[in-house]
Amino acid sequence: MRLCFGLFLLLLFGCKHIPVSVDEDVMALAEQGDAASQMKVALAFDKEDDFPEAAFWYQKAAEQGVSEAQNNLGVMYKDGQGIRQDFGEAARWFLLAARQDNTLAQLNLGWLYHAGKGLRQDADSASYWYMRAAQKGHATAQLNIGILCLQQNDTVTAIHWLKQASQQGNSGAQRILQHLDRNK
Repeated sequence: MRLCFGLFLLLLFGCKHIPVSVDEDVMALAEQGDAASQMKVALAFDKEDDFPEAAFWYQKAAEQGVSEAQNNLGVMYKDGQGIRQDFGEAARWFLLAARQDNTLAQLNLGWLYHAGKGLRQDADSASYWYMRAAQKGHATAQLNIGILCLQQNDTVTAIHWLKQASQQGNSGAQRILQHLDRNK
């Protein structure tokens, strides 16, 4: 009888899914507004590929200024993962995180400017944000600044950044350097 009543209550009130890697105390703290707990919950839902729930919790933490949450929410908007694709919203969240010196957000914001997605295409802004991430040693940012410099016919600067990325094992940079070397 007790089991039947429990099942009845479960059906009546629903079952809130909590990721396996999140204990009830962390979930309770997240629901009470603790940003660090909200981030843990978001990451757990993201890992389980429950993107709508991940986006919900990233948003909660992002609104409290957590730069990792802002960047991750931006990625979800950029990719339309768990929420509708919106490059403008992605740019807004990337900018907030990039201003807090979040390297991935700087790379992502640079890409939006470079591609003209959600923002007007602007090589100078793309270069600025790529450079901030590249100077911190991010290989993809180094590759992207190298590509941007090649597009602007600044081969010397391009080779510098491509070599930096290549030394970190970035295969895209290695291929471009090989191509440049063959065409000398």
